[in-house]
Amino acid sequence: MSNLLDEKETSRLSFLKASGALVIAFSLPLKLGVGAVEAAAKGPFAVVDATKIDSWLAIDAQGMVTIFMGKVELGMGATTALAQIVAEELDVSMDNVKLVIGSTASTPNQGPTWGSNAIATGGPALRQVAADARYALLELAAGHLKAPMNGLSVKNGVVTGKGQSVSYGTLIGGKNFGVTVPAKDFGPYAGVSVTGGKGKPKKPSQYTLVGTSPARVDIPDKVTGKFTFVHDVRIPGMVHGRVVRPKGIGSQLISHGPAPKGVQVLKQNNFLGVISDDEWTAVQAAQNLKVKWSDWAGLPLQADLNTTLRGMSSTYKVNDSKGSVGTALAAAKTTIQASYSTPIESHASLGPSCAIADVKANSATVWAGTQDPVLLQANVAQYLGIPQANVSIIWYEAAGCYGRNGQDPAALDAVIMSKLAGKPVRVQWMRWDEHGWDPKGPATLHDLVGGLDAKGNIVAWHHEGWIPSMFDTTFIGTVLAGKQVGLTATGGWDGPMVYDFANYDQIAHSEADISTIGSDGLGIISAWLRSPAQYQITFAMESFIDELASAGGVDPVQFRMNHIKYPRMIALLKAVTKQAGWKTRVSPQKGALTAKANIATGQGVALSLRSGTYNVLVAEVQVNRSTGKINVTRWVVGQDNGLTINPRAVKLTMEAGVTQTTSRALMEEVTFDQSNVTSTDWSTYPILTFNDAPVIETILIDHPEVPSSGAGEPACCPVAAAISNAVFDAIGVRIRDLPMKPASVKAALDQALKMEKAQQLQKGQRA
Repeated sequence: MSNLLDEKETSRLSFLKASGALVIAFSLPLKLGVGAVEAAAKGPFAVVDATKIDSWLAIDAQGMVTIFMGKVELGMGATTALAQIVAEELDVSMDNVKLVIGSTASTPNQGPTWGSNAIATGGPALRQVAADARYALLELAAGHLKAPMNGLSVKNGVVTGKGQSVSYGTLIGGKNFGVTVPAKDFGPYAGVSVTGGKGKPKKPSQYTLVGTSPARVDIPDKVTGKFTFVHDVRIPGMVHGRVVRPKGIGSQLISHGPAPKGVQVLKQNNFLGVISDDEWTAVQAAQNLKVKWSDWAGLPLQADLNTTLRGMSSTYKVNDSKGSVGTALAAAKTTIQASYSTPIESHASLGPSCAIADVKANSATVWAGTQDPVLLQANVAQYLGIPQANVSIIWYEAAGCYGRNGQDPAALDAVIMSKLAGKPVRVQWMRWDEHGWDPKGPATLHDLVGGLDAKGNIVAWHHEGWIPSMFDTTFIGTVLAGKQVGLTATGGWDGPMVYDFANYDQIAHSEADISTIGSDGLGIISAWLRSPAQYQITFAMESFIDELASAGGVDPVQFRMNHIKYPRMIALLKAVTKQAGWKTRVSPQKGALTAKANIATGQGVALSLRSGTYNVLVAEVQVNRSTGKINVTRWVVGQDNGLTINPRAVKLTMEAGVTQTTSRALMEEVTFDQSNVTSTDWSTYPILTFNDAPVIETILIDHPEVPSSGAGEPACCPVAAAISNAVFDAIGVRIRDLPMKPASVKAALDQALKMEKAQQLQKGQRA
């Protein structure tokens, strides 16, 4: 079985020195030797040269292949798939592959692992490097065996020709390849990729490993407790730190009392923390330290959130447009308009964020579960005012993030404390830190107008969204410490127009001041959360598509078929609705609003295209009329992500994403008063339980001829819309605001019944 190398600061040079005798030891918790720590803390650290094959992979005397991988593991098995790609191109067994992951002095910068890009942008580089390495090995084998290269074959790392064989280990073990490959930096969101070389990657028709589902490389050690998460790392001289949170988000530190016995208080501007040799002592000190903060109540009332967002200063941008929407709307037979909203959401990672920092006079080493080691390296260097080369980020897997959660803010907490204390500091967030102070998925608003012709076809589409910015980095998420590292904001539309409308526009109000403390800003820090922006946009768009289908008297599936412009999406829609047993009809079902049965059932469909990945989802729901509670009983989830490396891993990723997003759609909402976030635990921020988890069926359409696209985020996008559409089908009530909590569903149903009764009364009076 492949292994994740327990890597502190593994360079290829140190690997080769230990070639043939590399012993990997796991412990819980892991303690690093003094030598390793001292070596890691000197700086400047190695700069990995991505133009050398030796920076990407090494082969020892026993034929074990070590991959130096810039992408990291976020819990969905991407690194296993990347190992598959390398093993495929080298013709070696997965059992002969080890991974060194995401450490700045050891691995090439392949950019961040987010946006479902681990395979899409990380895979091509590793595929090409492995192909070039195989070519170099065949050149060596041709000389060793005195046989022409075109007559050689490889199986399990053994080259055969002219009736003779030689292993990779014999050919290269303990040596450098010494081969240069063309590498290009594609920017901060893609990193470095290898763009060609002498090696020619295999054609999909030649694959024997890619497209199969070998076991994940990390699971055995996780099951047996041998695996080392960042939470398990311990280093000599390390102390434990906790952040003391302010009274209100914008409160200023006035004073603090004396430190308890065994505790040191650390202060920098408005940042306040405590450290102790004993972790529990630090926890208690952070809770009990007497601190005086200024009062602050700068948040809007939660009930005024949508009004606040509409009123904030923003940048108006036409994201996409075609034709003349105004003219087409004026000529439309039927015009429909609606507004949708989505709430502030927490990442709500089940495990707490954690990091260790060891800051010296002119260098720093940080052990962190970051999604982007190089970005963290750059921002730590900026904060400390030292060269980036003097910062080393050593990656260990952390709690799942699915967006920019507290991992990097916790790392900066540790950096600040280590700098102030002059010793290594480990910071682990508490549950109220994770829920209260992780950067939040922002609230959004959407106004839509659609026009139909006499045949029920869309002739005009207008979608205007208020979409707060999300920071490129999220250090700002913890007591505003990140204000010191010069953050920039991005915001706007995400997701292409899937439909072939003759006239449409998409307009984004990107609210760049969302994080400002004061009159212009909300004050709750926002950052990416799984499928940012497009999840919210798809909820509004795909729900409104259903509204137009209903107004036009057309089946929701057929209505989409009439307007989709992508053949792959049409094929996927047909496959998913067939498996779901979709019954052609106009939604909602006849008599849905006034039916007597307490439990109503319905089906809803929605689709999306994200980062090249097509998704179609059908939800089946039960709605309790007396309580408003929605149960999603069944999902049929279809995906087309081009070439699929590991089908089982992709299907499990689809299932996980849909389950999490079902929770978001039905239950999750950050609550706050005018000073603080108030949803700081699992009681005030509940998530979906096992009892309410839906049955999920997956359909995966493979296109080996098309490059791989993402799997981590895309299936999440249509979830909320499919549920909303199914609820409409079941009870005839349109839910336009997330989350779809029982109280809001019951209120909407009661209001609809009241209006229906009034209409019937008016009809009776006219008669």
